[in-house]
Amino acid sequence: MPRGLPKATLLESLRLAPALVPPGTPHVTPGRDVLRSRALLTALESRYGGRPVLVRGPRGRALLVMSKRDALRVLGEDDAYAHTLEERPFGLPTDVLRPRFIEIAQQEAKALTEGVVEHPRLNACWERVARRCVYGDGAAGDEELTRLLTGITRAGRWRRGRRKEILAGRYDARIIDHLRRAEPGSLAGLIAETPELESRGLMQAAFWLMGLGSIAAGLTQTLALLAAHPGHRKAARKNSDHLRACLREGLRLWPPVPALSRVTTAETEWYGSTLPAGTTVLVPVAAHQRSPRLPYANTFAPEIWLDGTAADEWWAMPGCGGVHLTLAVGTAFLGGILRVARPKPVGRLLSPHRPLPHAIDVARLRVTMRAARRDPAGG
Repeated sequence: MPRGLPKATLLESLRLAPALVPPGTPHVTPGRDVLRSRALLTALESRYGGRPVLVRGPRGRALLVMSKRDALRVLGEDDAYAHTLEERPFGLPTDVLRPRFIEIAQQEAKALTEGVVEHPRLNACWERVARRCVYGDGAAGDEELTRLLTGITRAGRWRRGRRKEILAGRYDARIIDHLRRAEPGSLAGLIAETPELESRGLMQAAFWLMGLGSIAAGLTQTLALLAAHPGHRKAARKNSDHLRACLREGLRLWPPVPALSRVTTAETEWYGSTLPAGTTVLVPVAAHQRSPRLPYANTFAPEIWLDGTAADEWWAMPGCGGVHLTLAVGTAFLGGILRVARPKPVGRLLSPHRPLPHAIDVARLRVTMRAARRDPAGG
């Protein structure tokens, strides 16, 4: 096999566009489903023996990593492959906030225990959770704050420099008072107690608000899956570990970040080729999580997170402390719903009797909430 890195054609790069989606872009964005590129990814992997391929991405030339071996190299060598801005790890000792964040999630979940729950309704409720966790109760109703951050993210993604500056200025001005308030039990309060991080308070708070907000669709997906799978719903209601596994499974099936992105910090050698510093390296995690080699690829299988099956998969490697805390808060949120009500599916979009779709539009997911049975063995 010849040395060096193969280059995808322009047509292949265009067809791979969903796999090159920037971090933070919702998985359900129309026309940008990474899983629809799986066949091409498989073909390229076979053609080039699993070697990475140079592709033309939305931000210039990028290296698309496809094999497990190379993915582990990128994700395991932190010094050589830095996180992009959108995936910067959280850097605060947040474990002390876990009890308060869980309490907030359970409180807000009570608003979703009656009637029909659609994604906009759940999302609005979860955004209140995120704002209260990050800035305190005084920010609970500040919906404009979340809208501004969403606008900044979109503007940055498409390089709208001037628009991003305007939105960022408005956002910064709006959150100064929230940060100054430094409510106990909030991230803002923790930042105020950590002098070495206080100068980066605006950025830290923004990362956390984005991080918490990123799993909103996953919460809707998981709630709909639990509605369609009564056996798992009953188990999740009785056991928080099973509920957490259900949430992780909902995020595996339709991940909020379908491709992980890293940037080389120095020249790196790849199969006889040298990549300059600053090269983007992409790992299409979503395609690996739904690989045809996985017997559970297109099914709702929370048990893989409990019996050790997922532990053998590189894409299920433990995340940073921020990821674990976000999962804990999301689990508490779902638990707060299930303790009071049981979701019943509207329609058969996520039927357990057929393979789950590769792409999902959360706008089509609806569940009807009914009072939970008093019998603890009930669903």
